[in-house]
Amino acid sequence: MTESLTPNVVVQNPTVRRVANVALGVAGVVLSSAVVLDGSIPEVDWSAWTNPGFALYGFLAGIFGLAVTAPNVPSARGRYAAE
Repeated sequence: MTESLTPNVVVQNPTVRRVANVALGVAGVVLSSAVVLDGSIPEVDWSAWTNPGFALYGFLAGIFGLAVTAPNVPSARGRYAAE
């Protein structure tokens, strides 16, 4: 059996992991930009969209981090332990 570089990942397909990570990153940048514009331009009121959007983004980013990123962090006792 060959040793995998990412043995603990829940999502095995690296393309899916990359696309999900990029989508969450883009969503975070877009939502943050919208909040900045909403706060700096008095005529703009996007809070009806940005507040639920950030709630959804935070939930999805948290699930992705716990289910995909955290299990893939190498253990200090494993192959990458300091000698």
